[in-house]
Amino acid sequence: CSSDLGVLASIAVFFYTHSVETGYHLQNFQWRWGLVMVVMIFTAWVCNGARVYFLSRSLGYKLSYLQSLSISLSSEFGIAATPAGMGGAAIRLGLLRRAGIPLAHGTSMLATDVALDSCFFALLFPFALASILNNPKVLALFSQMGTTHMVSLSLGGLGLLASIWLAYRARLFHGLSALLLRQPLCRRHRMQTRLKHLRRKLKIESRRVREGIAHLFHLQRKTLLLAFILASLQWTCRYSILPLILYAFSIANDPVLLFMLQGILFTVSLVIVLPGGGGGVEVLTAVVLKLIIPDALVGVVILVWRALTYHLYLLGGGSMFFWTCWNMKTLFPRAVVDEEEELDYGEELLPG
Repeated sequence: CSSDLGVLASIAVFFYTHSVETGYHLQNFQWRWGLVMVVMIFTAWVCNGARVYFLSRSLGYKLSYLQSLSISLSSEFGIAATPAGMGGAAIRLGLLRRAGIPLAHGTSMLATDVALDSCFFALLFPFALASILNNPKVLALFSQMGTTHMVSLSLGGLGLLASIWLAYRARLFHGLSALLLRQPLCRRHRMQTRLKHLRRKLKIESRRVREGIAHLFHLQRKTLLLAFILASLQWTCRYSILPLILYAFSIANDPVLLFMLQGILFTVSLVIVLPGGGGGVEVLTAVVLKLIIPDALVGVVILVWRALTYHLYLLGGGSMFFWTCWNMKTLFPRAVVDEEEELDYGEELLPG
């Protein structure tokens, strides 16, 4: 099981970074922050359910808040428990349709959520960039590299981008990738299937963002503003966990920078075709955290962070998902869906 790989990776990082100082830091851990972090996770769940509630009502569907919460939490379980998070969208659309919302409007709600999340991180990016440029450790790293090295790296990066663009225009990547995929190692690891899945995933996500942006213009301003506030509050609560863990260990940090780091790691976990990233997220986080905090704390921080932001989502989302399945007839009595609308939308999805 890939979640077991994540646990093993966290434990391996803990033992690799464990030292005498680890016990000293644990003694000074401020446990009151643990309750605050759990409350913030529950707040994120409440906000996610509220987003489904208000967006569905903006389309004229009277979902109850309990239905909305069960849809959002069950979707979180699908994201955490399935490869590349593919089960999240399937569970969400299935439950929305069970509640009487056609596939067209369910997909529109999903796309709107993606667009709002993208807007939140787009607004956050300039502040994260400013934090990086004002970070003493980053500036010290740049100063050690020297002006000559910086210019060389910049020119090398521009040259690499230009080479990639020219190779793409000359369709060299197609021939090179076909040659590499025929190699025994790539066949053994099913690289062709993984690349097809990645391309399909990127295509679907980009289409959802475009649909979401188009749907945003049809929403009432009050509903749009409320949905954006809920999305911002949800991600702020979820991504505040790592900064709070460091504060609990009395380590000063830059929350905005850590927000972007977690966003990147969450994206990586979806790209890796294994539930929860299959241990890759833990290893990447360890590499980055070693540049920020003492080595003796890296393993402990990752264990607590993943327990709250991944395994708690598996537990809470899984509990809600199975409870929803058990009470499906009472929670989601089968609603009438406009079959003509479903057929029209299905025809739009057909190629050509």
